[in-house]
Amino acid sequence: MRLAGRRLAATGFSVGLLAPLVAILFVAATPAIAASSDCNIAPDVGIEWGSQAELRNLDDGNVVEWLLPGDPNVDLAPLVSDFYAEVTIDPIDGAALRMELVPGYSYTFCTEFHEDPQDPPNVAPIGDVYLLSETNWGYYTNEYIQHKNGWGDVEEALKWVPVEWRDMIVFLPFRDVHAYEKVQSNSFSTALDSDSKGWISWFGEAQDPSYYLVLDNWNNSRPSDANSVDGGMIVQVWVEVEERLTLPKFTAYLIVGILPISCIVVPLILHSRYHAAGKGSADDKTQLVPLLESEPGYDSRDELDD
Repeated sequence: MRLAGRRLAATGFSVGLLAPLVAILFVAATPAIAASSDCNIAPDVGIEWGSQAELRNLDDGNVVEWLLPGDPNVDLAPLVSDFYAEVTIDPIDGAALRMELVPGYSYTFCTEFHEDPQDPPNVAPIGDVYLLSETNWGYYTNEYIQHKNGWGDVEEALKWVPVEWRDMIVFLPFRDVHAYEKVQSNSFSTALDSDSKGWISWFGEAQDPSYYLVLDNWNNSRPSDANSVDGGMIVQVWVEVEERLTLPKFTAYLIVGILPISCIVVPLILHSRYHAAGKGSADDKTQLVPLLESEPGYDSRDELDD
């Protein structure tokens, strides 16, 4: 009975050690971020404005845009289905699609810049594509307002700001990687690991966090971005949504804690087995060696003399 319990404990410990590793390898087959991917969406899919996405033009903003990054009257639904849209961008302007990305899905974004037949540019239609969080969208629109109103060159002013402080005044792409500049066509994928709700609103229920697919046609503060083309552009946007396997949050704690736990449990198991073996040998009965006694007056030397 004791041996069966030990085997059961050893089996459970082995499964607990290997199961998270196998799950991680399985989920890794569906990457959270991919450099590029193709969108297999027909243009006739269309888009449901106000539900799947909201179109935001930079010229619609004002000096307090960073305080109200989204229209409070447009309550978007979680993005769980594909859509296709066409966005027109004027010179020295930009636009963005506001979406509500949620965990459990993988999102693939594909964009193509084309010249506007009504206002064709004299150069190739290229632009910049960014995926921004809600906070960085506010920085981005605020920077555009300063640029358009001539309140100073943001890129020149940044030279006087230490590098470690710049992320407080300039926009950063989502996860510092989703910035695709000087492109005519581009595709990338991403997914969320959590719902990004890390704060509590004291003024009622907080809105779900939004993410912005920015289509840029002006010279922002990033040194590697494209200059504005001298004409209008039409941007085709495909967004492909696929369900994605997500590990429960407790697996992260399990993976982090499995090594120190094993460093404690394994020595205890070895120690208990060592003492169990010693106790078993000590409990064995002592075997007595029979003692042969000779008769009184008997002397073995008498036999030798004979």
